[in-house]
Amino acid sequence: MPTPSLIVGLRLGGKKAAVFGDGPIAASRAVFALDAGADVVLYTANVPESLAKWTDSGRVTAVPVAKYESSDISQFSVVFVAAGANGAEIARDAHVAGVPVNVAGDGELSDFTLMPTYRGASGLQIAVTTNGVAPRAASRLLREIVDKLPSDLEPQLVQVEQLAQVARTAELERAKVLASMEVSQSDNEVSQSATAADTPTLGSAPSSVAEGPEYLDLATLRTSATQVTQDTNVATASAYVAHALSDLCFVYAAREQTLGAAALAWTRRAEKNAYGEWVSALRMETRLGAGHAAWGALASGSRVAAIASSESLPYMAPVLAQLAARRQPIVVHAAAQSLDDASCVRSDVAGVFASLHSRAVVLASASAQEAHDVAAVAHAVAAAAQVPVVHVTSGAFDADDTNSVHVLSHSQLAAFVADVAATQLEPAEAVQRALSLFHAVSGRTYRMLEYSGSSDAETVFVALGAAAASAQAALPSIMQESRTGVLNVRALRPWDHAELVRSLPASVRRVVVLSATNGADALLADVSVAALISGANIGVCGESVLDASDADIANTMRTALGLETVNEETEAGAEAEAKTEETAAIATPDASLDTALALAKRLAFPEAYATQLTARPDERTFAVKVSSLRRMTPDSYDRNIIHIEFDTRNTGLTYEIGDALGVYGSNDAQEVREFCAAYGVDTNALVTAVKDGRSQTRTVYAWLAHTLDVFGRPSKKFYSALAAFATDAAEAEKLEWLTTPEGAIDFKGRVADTVTYADILLEFASARPPITHLVDLIAPIKPRHYSIASSARMHPGSVHLCVVTVHWPTSRGPRAGQCTRFLDALNIGDAVTVSVKPSVMKLPPLDAQPVIMAGLGTGMAPFRAFIEERAMRKLEGVNVGPMTLYFGSRHRAMEYLYGEEFEAYHADGLLTNLRLAFSRDQKDKVYIQHKMRDDAELLADGLLANDGCFYLCGPTWPASDVKDAMVHAFTSHGGVKPTEASKVIEELKESDRYILEVY
Repeated sequence: MPTPSLIVGLRLGGKKAAVFGDGPIAASRAVFALDAGADVVLYTANVPESLAKWTDSGRVTAVPVAKYESSDISQFSVVFVAAGANGAEIARDAHVAGVPVNVAGDGELSDFTLMPTYRGASGLQIAVTTNGVAPRAASRLLREIVDKLPSDLEPQLVQVEQLAQVARTAELERAKVLASMEVSQSDNEVSQSATAADTPTLGSAPSSVAEGPEYLDLATLRTSATQVTQDTNVATASAYVAHALSDLCFVYAAREQTLGAAALAWTRRAEKNAYGEWVSALRMETRLGAGHAAWGALASGSRVAAIASSESLPYMAPVLAQLAARRQPIVVHAAAQSLDDASCVRSDVAGVFASLHSRAVVLASASAQEAHDVAAVAHAVAAAAQVPVVHVTSGAFDADDTNSVHVLSHSQLAAFVADVAATQLEPAEAVQRALSLFHAVSGRTYRMLEYSGSSDAETVFVALGAAAASAQAALPSIMQESRTGVLNVRALRPWDHAELVRSLPASVRRVVVLSATNGADALLADVSVAALISGANIGVCGESVLDASDADIANTMRTALGLETVNEETEAGAEAEAKTEETAAIATPDASLDTALALAKRLAFPEAYATQLTARPDERTFAVKVSSLRRMTPDSYDRNIIHIEFDTRNTGLTYEIGDALGVYGSNDAQEVREFCAAYGVDTNALVTAVKDGRSQTRTVYAWLAHTLDVFGRPSKKFYSALAAFATDAAEAEKLEWLTTPEGAIDFKGRVADTVTYADILLEFASARPPITHLVDLIAPIKPRHYSIASSARMHPGSVHLCVVTVHWPTSRGPRAGQCTRFLDALNIGDAVTVSVKPSVMKLPPLDAQPVIMAGLGTGMAPFRAFIEERAMRKLEGVNVGPMTLYFGSRHRAMEYLYGEEFEAYHADGLLTNLRLAFSRDQKDKVYIQHKMRDDAELLADGLLANDGCFYLCGPTWPASDVKDAMVHAFTSHGGVKPTEASKVIEELKESDRYILEVY
C-alpha cells in the first residue's frame, strides 16, 4: 500500500482526464473532473444518464472500452477507474506513463484515494488522500487540514507560484554575480566586478529603471551605523521600516492600487532587509478572510508585515483577532484613506475602528517622520508582546507630501527591535518600553497620550493621527485667544481610561473629540466612557472633521471655543452648511432614540441600567465562528447543499447526539440598507425599545438586520395595525379590506407570493410607522433548527451542519430562505448566534442494540452523528450493535452526501449494511422504501427479535410508504398478524424505538 499522504492538488483546467467504467462511481469521477475544467474521455460500455448533457456539449467523449490501448494513457493528466473495470491493467499503464491514477476501492493500485473537499473558481480541485486510513483518521484529516484552507486559496497559490519563479530567477542572477567576482591572490581581498546593472532583479522591471528619490537610498541605509536624513513621504517611510524588519510583506490595497508601491519596487530590485535576507512583497486580493496568507507565513516562522488601506481592515479584522488570540506578531501599516465613488482618494479612519475589537495594538502617526518612527515602534511592540499591531498612517491630504526625514539605518532598526523584544511583555508594557528605548536611539519623544497646550485649559480637543497634527498646528494661534489644549492619541489600543483623565489638566471641563469618520466614532465612545468612569465634571461632545483641511480643522476648533473663524465663509460654504443643518434636522432623533453619550452611560454603569451585552437577552445562546464551509454538490447541480462547521471552543456550548442547532440568521445587509433608504431611516441611529419585556438598545440597522423578520411573511394582524398609520384613506381602507372575508382571496395570493413586511411597508407609502413602532409590529427573527451532523466526542470543540439552501420563484421575483441564504453567504471566521434544542433522535440506551436509519437528502445529518458516536465507542473497546443505513437522493454522482465516509465505515464493518436508493439513476425510480421492502427479514430480526431502534429523518411524503414496508417485514418474517402490525408499530413508537423526524 502506498504511504499515506495529506493533500493532492489537481489543476485540470484545459486538460484531459480519463474515466473508466459505466456506473455511478464513474459518473461521480467524471463530474469531479468536469467541475475542475477538464475535458473527459469516458471509456465505457454504457454512458450514465447523468452525463448525457456533457456528452451532448462535447465535454465528455464516450469511447468503447474495447478500443482502449496502453499508449492512450499518456495524453491524460489524471486517470479514474471505477469498480468493475480492469483496474490492475489500467493502473499499470498509468504508473508506467507517470500519470496519477485512482482505482475505486483499491488502495494498493491507487496513487490517491479521492475525497473531494475543495473546488475553486479557476479549476483547482483538492482531495484528501487516505489510502485506506481508518474513517476516524480521515475525518480528522478533513477537519484539521483541508477544511481550514482559506477561502482565497487560489490567488494565494498563484502568488506563491510567481514568488517561486522570482526566487529561482534571483538565485540564477546571484550565481552569475558570484561567478563574476575575482579573488585577489595577494591580499585575499574580494572585489566585485559586477556593475549596478548586474544587480539581481525580480520580475520584469529592470534594475536600471529609476524608482524615484522618494523610494530612499537603501544602499546607504544598509551600511550606515547612524541615522541618515533623506527626503521621502508617509507611505514610503513606513514601507521602509516594514521592508527592513520583515521577510514577507503583503499589500492589501482594496481599490487604491498605488499603495505599497515602494515595497513592491524593492522586491523587484531584490533589496535585502536589515537581517541580510531578501524580502518578498506580494499584492493580495482584499476580501473577507484577508490575512490568511500572513497567518500561514507566521506559522512557518517568517517575519511578516502588511501594507493596507484602512478600508481593507474590516476584511482583515477576523484574522487579526485570531492572531491576537494565538499571540502571533504581525504589523499592519494601514493608510487612513480609501477611494470614494468617483475613485478619488479620501481620508478615512472608519476602517481603523474595525480592528479595535481584534485585541491588536493600534498606534497612530501623522507626518512622514512620525510614520517612520511609529512604524519602528510597532515592529518592536509586536516582537516583544507577540501580538498583531496596526499602525495607522495619515490620510489623503498629506500622505504623498515629500519631507526630510531622519531615517534609522538597518543596523539601528534591527538592534532597536532586539532590545525591546529582549523581554516578553504585555502589550501596554511593550508600548511603554518601546517608546522609551526609541527616545534613547533617535532622540525623539513619543507617549501613548500626548498633551500640548495650556496648563489651565478648560476645553481640550482630542484627536487621532492627521487630525491631531492639524489641531496641534492650529493651537499656538488659538491659545492667544483661549485657554485650550490638544490631546494627541498615539495609542488607541491598549486603552487606559484612567490615563486619559490623568493626561488632561485638572481645570478641564469640556472635551471635544475631533471625529474623522462619518459613522460611529470609537474614540468618542472611549473618551465618553473615560469621563463617566472618572466621576469628574467633564462634558464630552464630538465635532466631525471628515475630509477637513488644516484650515477647516482650525476653524472647527475656533467655532467650538466661541471664537471668530479666520476666514469668512464663502456663499458656497454657507450653502453647504445650510444643507448639512437641514439634513441634521431631518435626521434628528426623537425622544425614543439614544445618543452616543446615553449609550456610553449604559456601558459604563451596567448595574444601574441593567445592561446586558448579549445578542438574545432572554435566550441561552452562544456566539460561535465558522471554521469550515464547503459546497457538497457540484456547481452545475440545481441543489446547493453545504457542509458547515462552527468552532465552539471557549463558548460554553455543549450538545448531545441527536440535538438540533438553532441558527439565528441575519437578513441580507444590502437588502436592509435598500429598505432603510426607501423607508427614509438612518441605519446608524440608536433605538431603545422594549422587546420581550426588556429594554434593548440597538442601531436601526441592527434591529432590521439581526432582530426583526422584516423580510418574513406578515399576518393579518400586521395589515390591520398598519392601517392605523396610513394617512391616505384609500390605502387605509385596502389594508383593512385585506383582513376581511371579502379580501381573503387577495390575501391568500399574497401569502402564496411570499409578500413580506418590507413589501407591504413600501407598497403602502402613506403608512410610515416610526422605527420604534416597527419593533412592536414586526415579528422577531426566529431560529431555524437543523439536526446536528457530528459527534462531539469525535469533533471536540466543533459542531457540524448539513443544509440545503432554499429558493423559489414568485411573481415579484425569486425568493430565498432567510436562514439558508444567511448560512450560504458566510465566510470563514464569521460569527453566528446559535442555540441548542433537544430532539427525539437519540441513540438507544444499550450500545449493543441494533440501529436502523433511513435518511433522505440532508435528512441523513443526524445519522452521520450516530455513526461517528458509535465509531468512537467502538474505538474505546465497547461492543456496539449492528447499524443499517438507508440513504436516498436523486443522483449518486451529484448528491451522495458524505458517501466516501459511509463507504469507509461500511468497509470497516461499523456500518453493517449500507442500502442506497438513487431515484433517478435508472429508468424506474427507486426509493428507500423499495430497499426496505427487499430487507424484510433484516428489519424484522433487528426490530422484533433484537430490540433494535428505527429512525426516519427527512421530508414527510415517504413516511406512509416506509410504514408499509415495515408492516410487510413484520407480517412476512416477524410472525405478526396483518391486523396487529399497526399496533406493533404504535407500541414501538411509545417505547422510543420507532422515531420519525419529518418536515
